Amino acid sequence: MTNATEPAALPAQNPKSMRRRRARGVCLPKWLLNPAEAQEIAHGRCLMVLSVLSGQQSVSEAIAQQKIGRPLYYQLEDRALKGMVQALSPAESAWTSERRELRRAQAKARELTARLTLLTQRKRSVERLLNLVMKTKCVSLDTGRRGRPSKALLQAMRRGADSP
Repeated sequence: MTNATEPAALPAQNPKSMRRRRARGVCLPKWLLNPAEAQEIAHGRCLMVLSVLSGQQSVSEAIAQQKIGRPLYYQLEDRALKGMVQALSPAESAWTSERRELRRAQAKARELTARLTLLTQRKRSVERLLNLVMKTKCVSLDTGRRGRPSKALLQAMRRGADSP
């Protein structure tokens, strides 16, 4: 028998707390890395939607060719149709709506600038008025006596009379 002491067993730690997530880089789609590829992808998707809508291809053939899922195709088709309707609408073109929005923003900026000028002027006049009132109402409460003022003196000051 040996009298050697064994090291105390360490308390069991939760294996979940021991695990750390490995830091991963940001996963970006390949088309985001090269803007020219993004333009090619957009062009290909546009042709895909137009070919399906014109009846040249079926949806199954188009999604197999582009290697995308069916729900994504229908989302793209919906967005394409909405974009075409908005771009081709005679009532309001994008260019005129942008110009109209710019004019509204400029008018709002002019209105806010005028209001800021007015409020700044009012603030200055109120500050001058307050300064004037503070100078005229400067009443000394020093009666020359020490301690608490008498009751009669306090009542006289409340009535607005001058201090004795």
